[in-house]
Amino acid sequence: MRRAGWIALAIGIALLGISEGEAGSKDAVRRFNAGVELMRQGKIDAAIGEFRIATQEDPGLAPAHLSLASALEKAGRTDEAIAAYKTAVALDPQNAAALNNLGVLYMKKDDYDEAIRALEQGLRVDASNATLRQNLANAQNNKGIAGEREARIAEARRQAEARPTDPRAAYNLGRVYASFYMKDEAFEWLGKA
Repeated sequence: MRRAGWIALAIGIALLGISEGEAGSKDAVRRFNAGVELMRQGKIDAAIGEFRIATQEDPGLAPAHLSLASALEKAGRTDEAIAAYKTAVALDPQNAAALNNLGVLYMKKDDYDEAIRALEQGLRVDASNATLRQNLANAQNNKGIAGEREARIAEARRQAEARPTDPRAAYNLGRVYASFYMKDEAFEWLGKA
């Protein structure tokens, strides 16, 4: 819930629009503002198109990259959103909202090291930001859980490979996969058992 509120804040800031004096290209500003209006109307794909054109017309227009990232995220295009947030952060390294959202997207991809880096950078910008602090704690916790999961799977797999004719070893590996909700792998090894 906090994540959604923070992202909404970032979008709200970007969706205020910009004036022509804030960018090098009048066409970029026009396209950006058109994208903002399309976002308000819920026309995400059309907004993405406008934001893309704005970023091409004026590659240094940080709000256009931030808005593009937010729209891509809404469209479920995580890898593209990450790339756009990275560009927005490169243009505006003091943007704590962009760093938070970038960290959250890395967490979605189970890339906890990158998530931690982005969130720590955000906290260097805004040390009192409770959302950044909570997301960083979540990323660190999830990284520990992922490490434990990988260790348990590796050990069970080692046992199963060391005893390929032992159904109990295959069954145990299937159970480990099942305990981490990895259904396909669990069914595969339970079938072997």
